[in-house]
Amino acid sequence: MKPSDEQLALWGASMREIDPASLIPDEDGARVRWFLGDNGTELFAWSHGEAGPHHLQLVFARVSVEWSTQRGLITGTFKTGSTSSGGRYDPYLLSVGQQIDPEVCASARKLLERSVVDAKVTAPLVQALAHASGG
Repeated sequence: MKPSDEQLALWGASMREIDPASLIPDEDGARVRWFLGDNGTELFAWSHGEAGPHHLQLVFARVSVEWSTQRGLITGTFKTGSTSSGGRYDPYLLSVGQQIDPEVCASARKLLERSVVDAKVTAPLVQALAHASGG
């Protein structure tokens, strides 16, 4: 289900960085930064050296929004109703799409606008979301 603007603002404002010293670089040697917020909101940013991120992933409200220099922007889609697997509700099942959902883009932008994460980290994703939603 699509979260309200108030929920998005609260989740964005709740994001805090997990100690980078506790994270291991990925298999390509990229540094990973991890920001965690309320309601399972997470932002991952991968970069080489002091350069800006080359890959970002935002997870919130059971959707994934990803941007990378290689693939561009990909979003999930908000699900309506509950998700079940084998008769059991699975709160961790994410929606990851192969196209761009404008509603998810708008919600991700609202969340990131209220985020306390350094704008240098989020800038590539915010720009891609703005372009995808026509503004």
